[in-house]
Amino acid sequence: MKEKTKIHAGQLVREIRDRQAELFAEKSRSEIIAFFAQAGEVAREEARRKREAITGVNEARRHISRAERSVYDEIEDSKVRD
Repeated sequence: MKEKTKIHAGQLVREIRDRQAELFAEKSRSEIIAFFAQAGEVAREEARRKREAITGVNEARRHISRAERSVYDEIEDSKVRD
């Protein structure tokens, strides 16, 4: 049986806010902006890698499909010749 987990969004957001307040308490505005800019770059790079992996899988499937069609066409051609 699957267990459900209740998520208390308000409490979660408060915890994240409080952790960030501690983390950035001694930082300047430009250091905070640089932190989030770098985090954004990391996230975009990860998304790009995932997108490319999915594209590669789809491309491989497309080639397999072409190969399967090619084999099928050869079989059908051989039936016509025989």
